[in-house]
Amino acid sequence: MQQQINLYLPEFQIKKDPVTALLMGQVLGGVLGVMVLVSAFNSFIQWRLSSELEALQVTLQEETRRTDQLDEELARRSQNTELTNRLEQAEARLEARIQIRDFLGQTQLGNVAGFSEYFKDLSRARIDGLSISEFELRNGGDSVRIVGQTLDSATVPRYVDNIERGQSPLRNKQYSPSIGRNSVNEQVFDFELLTQSE
Repeated sequence: MQQQINLYLPEFQIKKDPVTALLMGQVLGGVLGVMVLVSAFNSFIQWRLSSELEALQVTLQEETRRTDQLDEELARRSQNTELTNRLEQAEARLEARIQIRDFLGQTQLGNVAGFSEYFKDLSRARIDGLSISEFELRNGGDSVRIVGQTLDSATVPRYVDNIERGQSPLRNKQYSPSIGRNSVNEQVFDFELLTQSE
């Protein structure tokens, strides 16, 4: 039995390649077009960069010229010995002032207002029969020592009370009195007041 096969049916026909010469030409043209665009863009960027480079070179030449002028001016000024001496003196004064400022900043000066108020309060606190023979300030007035004599030991606490009514920093001190006589027959008492700041 014989059977006929139709070779012209679609499933039996030779399949054609989808890549044709026309399609290949179009792809090749597209690739060339993209390459031309990229090349043109690169040429534009290179042209712009060379323009900027030329402008920067002109600016560099101008700045170099100005620097040379300033160097010449500086050389002329440095040859002027009077100006150089004045500059060195000014720098030395500045350095001395900086050292003094640093020293004063690190130093505890204590009482910078002075001690005249102390002496005013001591003179206002006076009591008949009591005399001061020694007065000592230490650490800028933080510690005070008063030595004297009195005819009556009861006047020492009254004297301390008068000092505490004063206006100087002596009023803020704690006093440690020491009262005594050299002998029982002696009429004069020696006293010493020591203070510590509160």
